[in-house]
Amino acid sequence: MNDWQTYRLEDFIPFTPDIYWRLLERINETFWPLHILAVAIGLTALLLALRGHQRMALALLAPAWLTSGILFHWTYYAELNWAAPWLGWAFIAQAVLLLALALFAGSSRTHEPSKGLSTWIGATVALVSLLGYPLIAATIGPGLSHAETYGLHPDPTAIATLGVLLIILRGTTLWLAMIIPILWCVIGSLTLMAIGATGALIPLAAVAIVAAASIARKGKGDGGIKL
Repeated sequence: MNDWQTYRLEDFIPFTPDIYWRLLERINETFWPLHILAVAIGLTALLLALRGHQRMALALLAPAWLTSGILFHWTYYAELNWAAPWLGWAFIAQAVLLLALALFAGSSRTHEPSKGLSTWIGATVALVSLLGYPLIAATIGPGLSHAETYGLHPDPTAIATLGVLLIILRGTTLWLAMIIPILWCVIGSLTLMAIGATGALIPLAAVAIVAAASIARKGKGDGGIKL
């Protein structure tokens, strides 16, 4: 038991910070300018959510999880972390879940968009992730070449998804759809903390904000898809 007390968080990360930053750099070099298309799709999903087109917004979130699972986890991160293939499957499962919700959840009609505080919180979280997250690396991080972008990298993908889900889902459906994004945000923050990255607490902060907003509006019935 005493042996466990000697371990630090970084002892559980099978790579060094330099190797991780180089991984991000390789992804950005290989797939640029796909970043622009991915962010544009994310912004479209957010706009559709704000206008009440829940099913279309959910469907547009799914490709980001698919590409993050395949391109990031399976193709690159698997070189550094033995758990990456399993994480990739989790991301693909999230894509399938989003598509299933888009097809089957709620009624077939388009709902009127909610104008509650939680909607604006969700929109802010999503917008900051879509447009602001890549700038973190450029301003307070290792540099723009290491920037993480929605659709290609898991952290901004999970955070933006939480924001959009807060706008369009409610109750059990919302919490079901948020399980994998929340778990990844926890993993992402712990990983960034272990390598001493600036902004390591941002994914956890996003989880706290979205969870608090969802709990605060409980029982108000301000629109959204319900089971």
